[in-house]
Amino acid sequence: MTILICVIEDKDLGKIVATGSVFIEKKFIRNCGKVGHVEDVVVDSSVRGKKLGKKVIEFLSDYARGVGCYKVILDCSVDNVPFYERCGFKQKEVQMVKYFI
Repeated sequence: MTILICVIEDKDLGKIVATGSVFIEKKFIRNCGKVGHVEDVVVDSSVRGKKLGKKVIEFLSDYARGVGCYKVILDCSVDNVPFYERCGFKQKEVQMVKYFI
């Protein structure tokens, strides 16, 4: 499995203001094709509206495409669906979860 973490730093503030990651999974189906899983996309509230989240998503998606992924997927809250749709994602299926803690 490959994991890539993207960060955007505001050098004037000396802090990370946006981040996200993608991990690449080989699937048994599709002739061991690869899928990118986008995770942990966060933009500091002080810099929202500057399209940093979109830049993070584009960077991670481009990386996944570049290493041969046939798709990129992510889970998000209902409130964030419009943002991800603007980034080119579509709603599909239903997420399920089982907590152990």
